[in-house]
Amino acid sequence: MSKPMGAIPAGFKADADDMLLIGDRRADALVAEAGDTPLFVYDLALIDAKIARFKAAFGDVDLHFAMKANPYPPLLKHVRSRVDGLDLASGGELRIALEAGIDSARMSFAGPGKRDADLKAAIEAGVTLNCESEGEVERALATARRPRLAVRVNPDFEIKGSGMRMGGGAKPFGVDAARVPDLVRRILASHAEWRGFHIFAGSQALDPAALI
Repeated sequence: MSKPMGAIPAGFKADADDMLLIGDRRADALVAEAGDTPLFVYDLALIDAKIARFKAAFGDVDLHFAMKANPYPPLLKHVRSRVDGLDLASGGELRIALEAGIDSARMSFAGPGKRDADLKAAIEAGVTLNCESEGEVERALATARRPRLAVRVNPDFEIKGSGMRMGGGAKPFGVDAARVPDLVRRILASHAEWRGFHIFAGSQALDPAALI
């Protein structure tokens, strides 16, 4: 028997031999079936339980899955009917999502590094763009189609305890709050479809009071 490498992760269990079980199957049996390591194994029942727990706690709040967390196509096909949308961060993620049959109207695309080809593909697919700068808005408006645009705001506050802070000063993400009103007026006066604001002040914040 292999020596245990650490505590059994939350949500999982072990058998009488302290062997990790994933979907009620022993980890060593899954390795034998695959023929070697490393391998990735997903317990879809555990994923469904986590989604259900979120929705029970947050009521009418929409849940969007960030593809950067895991772009594995079979996983996307499983969660697409269980979440309210997808958050994209690259043109490659957009392509994978479309190939997986995800409804593009339920996608939003954030990130300061969008290339012209990424913008064009997203606009043609009907994806909401979370625009990170005035220049990105102008590039989107220069396309022949009517883009769906939101403005990502770099807020003038920060969330204490975040692993990565994305507000409260100069940051590569979003438009500084003071410049947002003029940019919104520009979008409203154009042929674009206004979608609202994207505000994400920090990631890896596990303090509920800070998030609220």
